[in-house]
Amino acid sequence: MRLTRKDAQKKTRDRLIVAAYASIVDEGVAGMSIRNICSAAGHSQGAFYSNFASKDDLLVEILQTHIQDEVALLRELVAQCAGDDVEATLQVLAAQLAKLAEEPQWSLLSVELQLHARRDPVFAERHREGKAACYRMFGELVTDIAQRFGLRPTLPPMQTAIGLYALWMGLAVQGDVKGAISRDKMLLDFFGAMVGLVTPGSALK
Repeated sequence: MRLTRKDAQKKTRDRLIVAAYASIVDEGVAGMSIRNICSAAGHSQGAFYSNFASKDDLLVEILQTHIQDEVALLRELVAQCAGDDVEATLQVLAAQLAKLAEEPQWSLLSVELQLHARRDPVFAERHREGKAACYRMFGELVTDIAQRFGLRPTLPPMQTAIGLYALWMGLAVQGDVKGAISRDKMLLDFFGAMVGLVTPGSALK
């Protein structure tokens, strides 16, 4: 079946994003080039500029797309949890976040974008906008959980989301630390504290 113009453009855009993501992981932001990205994606530079105004636009899109996909997955996992056991739901959520934090591609992307924002004031503003969008998405996830279980989080959903995102990013970049509790346990304890729960065996007891 022949693709519509809209579908074809989305397919091109998605290929460019995948190629750029791979380039960041392999070469870093400083080493990536629009020409190489287009070559890897099998498209012309004209196709690139039909989808993105600049490399910075592409970088922000990568960040937002990644977070949007992951938050959508997390919200789906929460929706699939049966019953009214909030602790079991949080355990599922924390385990998935811990799994994502273990992915080396994500930690590399995170570090590269943070460093690029530090070095480039123009991109720094776009990066802040991208992170704000990520916070909103995480805030919606927190709101989903609070509404489902009738909880009153210690902090407003947005502030809880900022703390969750910072902890998740820190765990992704930090890697394993000898003697530290597991990632999923740390995330579970954080969630528990934010929604007024103390989970069994919590370090917060």
